[in-house]
Amino acid sequence: MKIRIASLGWLLLIIIAACNSAPATPPPVRQPDQTDAWYQIYFTDPACPPEEARQGGIDEIIAEDLRQAQLQVDVAAFDLDAEPIVNALLDLADRGVGVRVVTDSDNADQSSVRRLRNAGISVVEDKRSALMHNKFMVVDGRIIWTGSLNYTSNGAYCNNNNAVRLDSPRLAANYLAEMDEMYDGRAFGPTSPVNTPNEQLILEGIRLQNYFGPETELGPIIGAEIEQAKSEILFMAFSFTLDDIGEPMLDKATSGVNVRGVFETSGAGSDSSYYGDMSAFGLPNLEVRLDGNPRIMHHKVIIIDRETVILGSFNFSSNANDSNDENILIVHDPVFANYFVEEFTAVWDEAE
Repeated sequence: MKIRIASLGWLLLIIIAACNSAPATPPPVRQPDQTDAWYQIYFTDPACPPEEARQGGIDEIIAEDLRQAQLQVDVAAFDLDAEPIVNALLDLADRGVGVRVVTDSDNADQSSVRRLRNAGISVVEDKRSALMHNKFMVVDGRIIWTGSLNYTSNGAYCNNNNAVRLDSPRLAANYLAEMDEMYDGRAFGPTSPVNTPNEQLILEGIRLQNYFGPETELGPIIGAEIEQAKSEILFMAFSFTLDDIGEPMLDKATSGVNVRGVFETSGAGSDSSYYGDMSAFGLPNLEVRLDGNPRIMHHKVIIIDRETVILGSFNFSSNANDSNDENILIVHDPVFANYFVEEFTAVWDEAE
């Protein structure tokens, strides 16, 4: 068993049940041991069982959390087909809890989204060629879910993903401002307002930065963080073509900083991918691999000096930087970072 005991009681019950049933495959979600009350970090363990055997995953954990809502749930989801989450939203609406959903037009005609609309839940779509690529939820104006996870069955059971749950009204205010501009103002893309109330904040002594693009260009912000690296940069990239991130990383490798990264295989062979540049760079302190998941390695994570983690929906690409609606969270804390280092190590060991 790769799963470890979590701090939440209801998750402990799931773990006990999984242990008693002695599954032949690894559990579909891992949560490192955590004692911090204001955040929990989850990673998928993507064995990708048949549809009928998919249970006990992060989709069920999120659904249970949503069901605790008393006032309102806000969902910005590029893709939304995980049945436990859809059913939870339907149950909330049925008992009078407000539900707002924003999705990308490419995925707005799915049967899962039609079920929400048929139940009277208003679903706003971006109606443009660029993507509404966010993956976040806000529960009762204080609980935030964010990360790389699309709220889909494949996202929860087949792809490498991360999801972070944070409890902070101040941080939630940022995501609600973004939700309001998309849901109420129908504002998407680079011309949407820059109105994040708390881009930099301290929670429980930990410094966080929180940004939304493309109204704010996220590539240069990430590049500036990379430029602060002193000893090590680790990354996991579904897509990596953006010079704002790639060039500072190569500069750091040239200056002696150790750089290791895992690329999702499916896009790494393109001429624009930094996989070719980095694999041919010829420095002993720069090593990159192709992921070992036969489905999708979907992380968008950079870890700097084992102290700073950059995560969110943002792929390291020009489309993400210039056109798509995205969000990133930067957390400056070695304890938080260590959980992502453990995930990087697992993905790295499986890579080629």
